Order: sequence, then structure tokens, then C-alpha cells
Amino acid sequence: MWGLHLKKRGRWWHYYRAVPERFCDVDNRRLISFSLRTCDFTQAKLLAAQVSCDLEGDWQRSLDAGVSLASSDLADRYGAAVAVQMERTLKPKTAGDLTDTDLIDRLRLLLNEQTSTSEKKAILGLVEQPKLSMTDAFERFWTHIEDERNGLSHDQARVKRNGYLKALSNFNAAVGDVPMYAVERQHAMAFRTWWLTRLKEKNLKPHTGNKDINALRRLISTNFDIDGVETPNPFARIKLKDEAQVPRTPFSAEQITMFIKPNAMKKLAPEFQRLLRLLVNTGMRPVEAIGLELDDVILEHEVPHVHVRKNAVRGLKTDHSERLLPLLGVSLQAAEELVVAGGWGKRLGKNMYATSIINRNLRDSGIVTDKRQSLYSLRHWFQDQLTKRDVVDRAQAQLMGHKFQRPKYGYGKDLAELRDIIAPFSIAAP
Repeated sequence: MWGLHLKKRGRWWHYYRAVPERFCDVDNRRLISFSLRTCDFTQAKLLAAQVSCDLEGDWQRSLDAGVSLASSDLADRYGAAVAVQMERTLKPKTAGDLTDTDLIDRLRLLLNEQTSTSEKKAILGLVEQPKLSMTDAFERFWTHIEDERNGLSHDQARVKRNGYLKALSNFNAAVGDVPMYAVERQHAMAFRTWWLTRLKEKNLKPHTGNKDINALRRLISTNFDIDGVETPNPFARIKLKDEAQVPRTPFSAEQITMFIKPNAMKKLAPEFQRLLRLLVNTGMRPVEAIGLELDDVILEHEVPHVHVRKNAVRGLKTDHSERLLPLLGVSLQAAEELVVAGGWGKRLGKNMYATSIINRNLRDSGIVTDKRQSLYSLRHWFQDQLTKRDVVDRAQAQLMGHKFQRPKYGYGKDLAELRDIIAPFSIAAP
């Protein structure tokens, strides 16, 4: 038996496979054939299996995203051509955009240096600009901003990606499947008009439409930067006039005392009740609290505390967010329960889901009736308590994880001092 997708030519084994019909839309090759550089049949089978696994993964991801591998190849080729032009301080242009002066200057350049055939084509603008679909453009953009996602949890990255994909879906519904480099000002204005109508029909806030507009503007701007294009962004200056943002209202101490009582939130899962109580006397952001690993909860210490820091499941909002927070009252009780439970389990890092569930239960309980209040109002309550007691700015910044505006010297308050600041207003376990 020869083995799957294997052929022997002389002494060497080759990978040999036709592109399956269902993947023809994303791979324009009819046949894939190359040497595996081995004479050993067992090794060839292993190599062929790995190649097949990688190919099928690429095909399926491309099919799911609607991205043509051929289009991606063209984009890479054009990007390389742009790089060749920019290395020689030439403004990236295709042949059709070259003036007579441009052409003479580039021909003179070719006469004065040794260049390969592909470089000559690039310099003369003979590599055509690809007809990138908006989905292709998004995939390039998403790869380009990989560094921005390093500090995000899987949950945060998923939400960020879905925001862009939602904007693309809405643009396609409003304007149609327009290639990225064919998007003009009229398309952007049509999208803005589509959103105006949608706001009225569904009673939405302008901020919702602006998220889509901002996403598409950045997507296109980044692709222009990748390709060295200086064309004005069609989505520039078309934002919808937004309403003034209504600030969140802090919870009152009475509200907090009510929802931490046993059975007050009986419909809420125990782990989410634990999260709610953990936030009360710490002022943590919800994403910080549900991202705590067991090593971040230090109970065997003179001052029990949590260490808010970057870990395997989530990053931090800013560099100033890393801090030590003492545990008191109901929050200490919640931390002890968290350790006994062995951590957050499957809820670890799932901030968006946890926040949504807790907010819904807070409203359903009847304890929270103000639309300006949400789980994040606990952090506002904590900040209010610090302000009312005239806690010095640096200590406030240290507890809240904010940037301290003046030059920072030393380490600030120690844990015992931070505990003494919180103690007068901390809420005890029921």
C-alpha cells in the first residue's frame, strides 16, 4: 500500500494531492505536488499526514471566513512590490498611475543598479494592486494588530474580533460586497445613512453606529498603511453626532448590603455571587477579579490580599493596573470561598458572560432599578468612599489602579496602610 497522498518517484517520496472540490473557491491550484525529501516510507507517511492536516486547516479557516487563498497570495505579492519601491524612496504606484517623469526616473534607476526581474516589475509598477474583499482586508488587519491582542484574554479578543466582523456584516447589508480598494466616499456616506435609518427604527444610540464606522475606518486605514497608500480614508469625518455619555451611578451602601445577603440573589450561580462579593471591598474591575488565578490570592499573610497582575488568562488595562489589594469583610469571605472551590474553574477569565449574567440578576432582584447602575457601579462606590474620606491622591491611584499624575517615587502605601484606609467603610460579611 502506497499510503495516503503519497507517490514514489525514483528513491524519493512525494506528496501528491488534488484540491478537494469543496475548497476550490479558496484555493485555485488543481494539484498539489512536491517532494517530502525522504526515502523512508514511515517518515513519509508522518510528513504527509502533517501536511494534510495543515492544508485542511487552512482550507477550512479560509472557507469559514470567506477568504480566498489566491487573494491572500496576491496581497502578499503586492505588499512585497510596495516594499521594493519604498526601499528606493519611491512613492508606491502602479504602472497606470506613473507620469512620464516617474517612468523616466524609474528607468534611469534600473540602468544604474543590478535588479532581479521581480524587482524590475515592482519598480515599474507592473504588480497590480489586488482586489481585496473587505473580509480579506480584515484578515490582514487582524494579523497586523496581533501585538495589541497580547494583553487581552481570549474572551476580550473574541469580543474585539466580533465587533469588527459585525461592522463588516452591516456594511455588506447596507452597501453590498464592495472590494476594499473600490470603497469610495459615496459608500461610506450610504453606510452612514443606513445607520441613521436603523437608529430610528430600532431606537438605538448613535454610539452603536459609530462603533461600526470607527471599526471600518481603522480597518481601511491600516490596510492603506500596509500597502503604502496615501489615499484619503473614505470613512474620515462621517461620525454620527453622539449623545452625551451618561456616567454610571455608584451603588449605595444599603443596596450593597441588600444584594450580599444570603438568598438575596438566589437565582445567581454561586461563583457569580462570589465574584459580586469579591468586588465590594476591593474596587477591582470585574475583568481583574474573574481573571485571578489561585496564585494571585494570598490568604496566608499578615494582611490577606490579592495580587492583580497579568497572568495566563488576561492582561491588564494599563501598566498602572498591577497592584496589591487587601481583603476585608465580605470580600475576604469571598476570596476564602474561591480558594476552597479551587478557583473559578470554567468561569476563569469569562468576564463578558459573568458581567451580563450578574447585571441581569441585579435588575431582576428589584434591588437595582436605575439604568445608570451596573456591576461596575461597585467600583464607582469604592472610589466615592476614598474621595469622601480625603484619601491622598497617590493612595487612591494605588488602590484603583490609575495613573498617578505627578512623578512617582518609592513604592507608596504598604498593605497594612491600605487595609487601614479601607477598613472604616468596608462592608462586613452578613
